[in-house]
Formats: sequence, C-alpha cells, structure tokens
Amino acid sequence: MTKLANIDLDNIRTRSTTIAEYFDSVSGKDKEVMMSKYDQYQLKKEVLRQLKDLGRSVVCVVFSAAWCKDCKNALPALRHLEEKAGLEVRVFGNIKTAPLDPEHQWKVPPSPPEMEEWNITHIPWIVLFDKDGNEIGTIIERPEVKDTLEEEILYHLSKDR
Repeated sequence: MTKLANIDLDNIRTRSTTIAEYFDSVSGKDKEVMMSKYDQYQLKKEVLRQLKDLGRSVVCVVFSAAWCKDCKNALPALRHLEEKAGLEVRVFGNIKTAPLDPEHQWKVPPSPPEMEEWNITHIPWIVLFDKDGNEIGTIIERPEVKDTLEEEILYHLSKDR
C-alpha cells in the first residue's frame, strides 16, 4: 500500500471534528456505549509517557461511524490520548455505506471523498500523519501488532526513528 504524502491537514481540519465534538454528536445507545468504554478505559502509563513526547508532532485522522462496534472500542482510547498525551485527533464521523450501489462501498457524500481516494475498506480507519501531511502509519479496525491502540500508535511512531 502506497503511503499518503503531502495531505492538506488544514483542509482536513476544516471538514472534520475534534474527538470531543464527535462524542458530543453521537446520541442514544451508541453514545452510552462509547461513554461507558471511555469511563472504563485506562491507558498504559509507560506508553502514555512515551506518547506525550512523540504525540505532539502527529495528526491522527479517523474515519468512524456510531454504528460501528470497532469504532466504539477505538474512539474512547483516542479521546484519552488526545486529552492526556496531546495527540491531535480529527474525526470524519458521518460515514455511510452504499449498500445499493455495487460500484461504491461508501456513500460519498455524506462520507468524505477520502473514503474512495484513500481506498478505505473498513472502519475505523486511523491514519497517523506527521505535521507535513505525510503518512506515518495506518491502523485498520483494531491493533494488529500490539495489544492496545496506544501501543500500536507508539509502535508506528517509533519504528522509523
């Protein structure tokens, strides 16, 4: 998979929400589930300490939907990382599938055009960018290499150093 480069992060910021705004936009049972997971989630302290140094130079772009179980698991951890480690998290949260359109997996709009441009196949799709808009790593659905999302993010931020 080709890494994304020179992505206009200011444009991403204008079209996405902060993770706190995303949490506020979710309602009903989905919000209850996410808030419960947020209240229960404990970041690993050593990982958090390391991410405080590395996370401030990173922008995390997340494609999510309230109906997605894996999103409900990932977003609470990301909110903690934004609050405690200073990781900038931008969320595209109005993702819709296009079940009646065999040519497209995602309904664009309301899903952002990046869904197709970046060949996104599953959510949550989490892309870590440096401040210049160059992809550092991608996490699809859930961590693959490490046990927790924060460990997986640290893994991506540390592997090229």
